[in-house]
Amino acid sequence: MASATNWHPVAEVSQGQQQQFVDIDSVELLSQGHVRVGSYYVDSRSGTPQRSDYLTEYDCDRRRFRDVEYNGPVGSSGWLPVAPDPLNSAAMEYVCGLGRG
Repeated sequence: MASATNWHPVAEVSQGQQQQFVDIDSVELLSQGHVRVGSYYVDSRSGTPQRSDYLTEYDCDRRRFRDVEYNGPVGSSGWLPVAPDPLNSAAMEYVCGLGRG
């Protein structure tokens, strides 16, 4: 995944100990209602922040996602529902809004 320069926080839970960021510069409209974006998630609940990087495609109309890359190749390319994950839901809402521009 390319290095991003324009990270934007889109959500946090657990009193800020879990956070989701998207790279605004990486938002790519693939087709009607489908958007791809680079993002990362930080989990600080264990005391030491753990970062996970993703390249995710969102199906905005059907409210589902699939991770194309996750700190490297992903084993499954199947679509999964965004709900009930509040961080992923917030990321989808944000980038789908940008994709509709």
